[in-house]
Amino acid sequence: MTTHRGTTVLLLDGGRELAAAANLSKDSTGSWFGTLTFPASVRTPELLNLRHGQLRVDGREGKFDRQDTADWLDSPNGQFRIKILGNGDAPF
Repeated sequence: MTTHRGTTVLLLDGGRELAAAANLSKDSTGSWFGTLTFPASVRTPELLNLRHGQLRVDGREGKFDRQDTADWLDSPNGQFRIKILGNGDAPF
């Protein structure tokens, strides 16, 4: 299993970029998944309702889906964490 634990950039509509702490894994079939963690201060309606997105890891981009928009409810205190499921090639 390949992993990426470190910084990533969430690419938002309009060209806005948001840094996140990523904990991502890729299994032997090439499927990838994990979490993105942000400071609680960036918890906006745009992120709360995010269903699909794109991120960049070390210059490589990858698309993802977010299946449950209530996933952030178990975030650690002071953080906003979402769970993602890769859609296509992993960017790590």
